[in-house]
Amino acid sequence: MVALEEGVVGEQKLFTYLRNKGIEFFQADAIGKENGRLVVYETKNKAEPFQPPPFLGHGLELRQVVARLKFQQETGIRCKFVVFHQKNNTVCSAWLDELEMGEHFDTKNGIRIYPIDNFEIELI
Repeated sequence: MVALEEGVVGEQKLFTYLRNKGIEFFQADAIGKENGRLVVYETKNKAEPFQPPPFLGHGLELRQVVARLKFQQETGIRCKFVVFHQKNNTVCSAWLDELEMGEHFDTKNGIRIYPIDNFEIELI
């Protein structure tokens, strides 16, 4: 077994262990510091944005939104949602709590979509 596979197996065992103990958890994509403050990062790598209706946008599973915002409420650590576009070498980013205060749409598949206009867009 290669190191990456061993790491995945270890994570799966940890998740089972935590669930069996009734411990709430989520797997952050990254934890870092911005301007001296801790930040949880949630990322997606998409070929293209969500298409209208109702609007062009990006989304996260609703369960992820709820978990990250609950974590922020309990710890004060914010979540930044970062989306990499595969086709045009851009990255869209925004604070999840700010996205949540604005317009959003929940799909029938449990994805919360936020308007692309509410993201900062950078060329990478």
